[in-house]
Amino acid sequence: MRLSDMAEKLLSKRGFARLQTAVRWMVRAMAALLSIGAACSDFFSANPPDEQNLFYFFGPPTSIHFIDARGAFHLTPFVYRYELEDPLNVIYQEQTDARYPLRFFAQGYSYRLFGFIPASRHLTRGSDGSFFYLLGADKLGRDVFARVAAGARISLLVVATGIAIYGLLGLCIGGLAGMQGGWPDRALMRFSEFVLAIPALYLLLALRALLPQKLPAWEATLLGVGTIALVSWPPMARGVRGLIIQLRQAPFVEAARSLGGTPGQIFFRHMLPALAPFVLAQSTLAAPLFLLGEVLLSFLGVGFGSADQSWGSQLRDAQDLRILTDFRWNLAPLFSVFATLLCLNLLTSRPDEREFRRTTL
Repeated sequence: MRLSDMAEKLLSKRGFARLQTAVRWMVRAMAALLSIGAACSDFFSANPPDEQNLFYFFGPPTSIHFIDARGAFHLTPFVYRYELEDPLNVIYQEQTDARYPLRFFAQGYSYRLFGFIPASRHLTRGSDGSFFYLLGADKLGRDVFARVAAGARISLLVVATGIAIYGLLGLCIGGLAGMQGGWPDRALMRFSEFVLAIPALYLLLALRALLPQKLPAWEATLLGVGTIALVSWPPMARGVRGLIIQLRQAPFVEAARSLGGTPGQIFFRHMLPALAPFVLAQSTLAAPLFLLGEVLLSFLGVGFGSADQSWGSQLRDAQDLRILTDFRWNLAPLFSVFATLLCLNLLTSRPDEREFRRTTL
């Protein structure tokens, strides 16, 4: 091999390793931001997510300045007040005659941090007499950033519930089929094939039609996510069953059986730790399915309503054509869904550096 080819190969490995490291840290940062933003949404929000400001409907994102209209630099960031100049076309104009410094860790509306700690401090708030909307306002004058942050908490909680149902069903049914064998195994696998043939969307719409129309939003959404989980567990169960059939012949399982271990002890003490990586990986792969399910249900009007802050309900409110052309900041929930799906996919498909080294050397 020529020296130039060896150098090119070495550089490609180093470049791939650096790219892999950058992707890994980017995924970690995205996951941390999503988790912290969902848990502390009220702390990062300057306004309550359900507060309406009819003087700032469809208001644009507030610009943060360090240099005023006269060209003077200010160390403390500030904003200008916006006034509606054209009510017909909804055009706002900055009023540069007065500055309103931003206040950090200032007192604001009361909330409960992590759901149980009373608090009223916020990361950033505008001064009295000014509006501070980081991502603008919707048609009712509600803070888009506050609603997106609050929607992350609701949507991710629904996703976690769906993953829990999906993982438990797959683990229990697959574990029972793999441990029992014989006719229970055959019956459960035939039943899983039947479940795979059920169209989840049509089943969900049929169940929703049979239930009362005034079903609470939480119950309707959990019903939808639970229905998706009930028809999505067969791949998980089949994988668990196959692993258990392999583990039944493993030396440590044979040793536990020869020492008088019961099937329950063998499963929970010896097999379950070996199954945990597969179950966690499959559950993570299913997370985008439940996230898109919640968004789709709310968008179709069978989940959370417009009064709630879920991402799906916000996207349903932003389907007006004029929003796509003139008030594009109302599409912020769409980018939140995209960022979450991207983060989940990168977490589940991160390349293995050792595998890359083994295949390229």
